[in-house]
Amino acid sequence: MNLRQIEVFQAVLQTGSMSAAGRLLCITPSAVSKAIAHTELQLGYRLFDRTPAGLTPTPEAQVLAVESGNIHRQLDALQRTARNLATTEQGEVRLAAIPSISHEFLPTLLFQHAQQHPQVGVEVRTIHQDQMTQALLTRGVDFGLGFFEHPHPQIHSELLVSGRLSMAVARAVWERAPRAASMAARLAQVPAIRLVGEDPMRRSIDDTALRLGSPGGPGIQVQTSRLALELVRLGMGWTVVDFLTATRLDPAQVVAVELSDLPPMSLYSYHADAHPPGLHATRMLAMLPGLLHAALST
Repeated sequence: MNLRQIEVFQAVLQTGSMSAAGRLLCITPSAVSKAIAHTELQLGYRLFDRTPAGLTPTPEAQVLAVESGNIHRQLDALQRTARNLATTEQGEVRLAAIPSISHEFLPTLLFQHAQQHPQVGVEVRTIHQDQMTQALLTRGVDFGLGFFEHPHPQIHSELLVSGRLSMAVARAVWERAPRAASMAARLAQVPAIRLVGEDPMRRSIDDTALRLGSPGGPGIQVQTSRLALELVRLGMGWTVVDFLTATRLDPAQVVAVELSDLPPMSLYSYHADAHPPGLHATRMLAMLPGLLHAALST
């Protein structure tokens, strides 16, 4: 049974006659009768028996009524959604992003989105990478933004852009350090500002500190790259930042040294396989590649 046959079948079930079904569907009773007859011919059994009270569904039709009813309701929902897309711009986008993206890049995206879609509300949740799974699978957000491909089998990752990591160090510290040929020699006595938890930058900082031979000891560990950068600006050490953050550093205060020996970091969008982004979320996602490439070219 195709969708049109299901629609006619359900109309006859609801109304109990060909003529009433025709009025419901805005077609002639003859067209309804032909559609039912054609369906019965394809199926190989009758769907309705004629009685003095009208048309009575056969046992086979009663079984089909349940399954086809579910499809019919889904079709109605699809038609309503299609009509709503043409008549309204109002809606909401809910997104989650890790702190470094929320603080450095997201304001640009939100500004541009508000200019193009002023009737669409936006809810932003700043969360860490290890919280992304629950937010997506419980439909707390429509999509997420984070570094690295997401490992969960029920979450789809879409690559947006890649870029090099950089070391961030206060200009005063950089200029005061010995003029050595290698960065390792130049910053050997400068401590690292490390990150705790599941921040994707943590391993990169630890690996770089090991290569530089940075001073050991307890040091300072913080939870966000933004706080690490504030400590860097105060001359308390160096840290590693992503490519988006590096483009927004004030060169008068902080020097960004690209770490070509580390693999590039990639920014991904995430969504649950079972809950693809809707229209408004898809529109926002479509804005990301252009804005990201523009940010990296400045």
